[in-house]
Amino acid sequence: MTTTIAVVTGAARGIGLRFAHRLADQGHRVILTDIDGPAAERAAAEVGRGAVGLAQDVRDLESHRAVADRARELGRLAVWVNNAGILIAGDAWTHGDDEIGAILDVNLRGPIGGSAAAVSAMGARGGAILNVASISALTPVPGLALYAATKAAVLSYTTSLQGDLSHAGLPIRARALCPDVVGTAMVTDREKDPGAAMLFSGPKPLDADTVAAAGLKLLDSRQVFRVVPRWRGILSRSVDVAPAVGLPTLAAMRRIGDLRQRRA
Repeated sequence: MTTTIAVVTGAARGIGLRFAHRLADQGHRVILTDIDGPAAERAAAEVGRGAVGLAQDVRDLESHRAVADRARELGRLAVWVNNAGILIAGDAWTHGDDEIGAILDVNLRGPIGGSAAAVSAMGARGGAILNVASISALTPVPGLALYAATKAAVLSYTTSLQGDLSHAGLPIRARALCPDVVGTAMVTDREKDPGAAMLFSGPKPLDADTVAAAGLKLLDSRQVFRVVPRWRGILSRSVDVAPAVGLPTLAAMRRIGDLRQRRA
């Protein structure tokens, strides 16, 4: 029996590590990549079951092809999860060139490069690609304009990719997961960042394992994208329907986040 391989980027910690655990539980041999190579190796040792940890900078498009080649050496590439991402907060006009370049490269070049490498490696044998977007892809997020813009692009890219795959007759599923705020270090490290107030304005952050479970469930469904939890997606869409009401509501939520940060 051919070993099935799953790749997860940004997998040394947080959501990516939980994806790796769950994919291993499903019987896949997992390749965990991260810009921190030693951390990826430690995470792979934690996952076990032959998991492999590799250093990867997802901004490097060639690196995705190298990871895909490694996957094919080990077995049949069946799942690819583009999870790696960064968050930069602050008023939209205040970001320097380095910040803009970094978030575009990691949050966009990463999923695009990973998806292209995955499709080439999977080919007619098929497989599944999951791009981790965000609920911010669906609604204005004051203080997180760069992040929201990249995640909206990831969502758009993924739905278009699925259209291309269907047109080409390739048995590959492309899916985008749009979770609400998740209680990972990327969020908790922003507890004192005034630009990130919106992250602390809503309900309790989601658990990383809950998000990973929802993502793998999405891979097996007919939906192309899913918001977690679903009710937050409906609420977010209401801003687009009635912006005269929605935008002032978002401003009020940002003030709530400010208050919670000061109390923290």
